[in-house]
Amino acid sequence: MGQLTVTSINKAHSKEFNSQKKVTLKTGDFIMIQQKFKKTSIQRMLIDYQGILEQLRQKEVSMEVVKDMTFVYYMLLLRHFTNLNNIPNEIDKMVIVCEKLNDLDLLEEILSSFDKEEMKKVDEMIKQVSENSKFLGEQIGDIFAKAALNEVVEGEKDADVQ
Repeated sequence: MGQLTVTSINKAHSKEFNSQKKVTLKTGDFIMIQQKFKKTSIQRMLIDYQGILEQLRQKEVSMEVVKDMTFVYYMLLLRHFTNLNNIPNEIDKMVIVCEKLNDLDLLEEILSSFDKEEMKKVDEMIKQVSENSKFLGEQIGDIFAKAALNEVVEGEKDADVQ
């Protein structure tokens, strides 16, 4: 073993994290998927997700938006761990792309191509973040509470109209 240097760190990092797997989809198109997820990429993904949750919390949210949170998670996985990095930042557009992938049965095909151990890393980091940060849990709770309240308010408006 030699002395640790910036060059040796860069080589080791490159060797560990720069490999991608080409997955040919049933449409004949292909997507490149990261073989190994970097902790920093997972962290960036979670920061993006938290930012989007904050946007959702500040909006008028319906139960439909709560469903969209899952789609946003899937789109962030694709943005951070595939070559499909041009996924829109706007929640509404992100959800539309996800719905289209889902309708084409491509979403499940892509997600199932991710290495199970790498997906466990994401799950573990999410658990760690939620245990260490009540903030994320509070945001999700706020979104659900707002969505439920909006449903009640909409129901009352409809009742007033009739």
